[in-house]
Amino acid sequence: MYRCEKSSKCISKQRLLDGIPDCPFDDDETFNQSCSLNDIRQRFRCSNDNNEKCFASLVIQDGKKDCKYGEDESNKKQQMIEKHIYFQTICDGITELLPVLIDGKNETDETQCHDWPCNNTYSRCDQFWLCKDGADEVNCPSSTCPELYHECVFPNDTSKVSCLPITKVNNGVYDCLGGTDERRRLSYSSEHWN
Repeated sequence: MYRCEKSSKCISKQRLLDGIPDCPFDDDETFNQSCSLNDIRQRFRCSNDNNEKCFASLVIQDGKKDCKYGEDESNKKQQMIEKHIYFQTICDGITELLPVLIDGKNETDETQCHDWPCNNTYSRCDQFWLCKDGADEVNCPSSTCPELYHECVFPNDTSKVSCLPITKVNNGVYDCLGGTDERRRLSYSSEHWN
């Protein structure tokens, strides 16, 4: 942790020289010993500069020359930056990785974070719906349904397990026996006044 000058505020050392002032006096953006930090593999050192500043990868190719000769804005240097980040920095509201084109989409460590609390490695296919539409429980190895469908027993045919499109989940219509497709509605308690 880094303690801001003339303040009781502490910030992660990863936020030093990241182009975003976090300290009241902006000393996190003028810190001079950034090359001696433990996360040096995730930082960019200006090769033609004697100021010994190592910048967070977030400021590389951001359109602003942080290095004296602007090498932080060249593609060649960008390719040399380590692409490893700490797990706890994923979906923390700060983009540590520059966009990478994956399947035709620009992806960062902040991409699809709206799904992160419910649909991630630790919650997928555990038989508990954490996402509103149950997206964390589709396409699981144990499922007999096609992609983006949930298993469902229809009230008019209880003799077999059928498949319900994910688009019909939590839409206000009880399609499955026991309302299993409307779990959000079933989980809310209501108050009654006499």
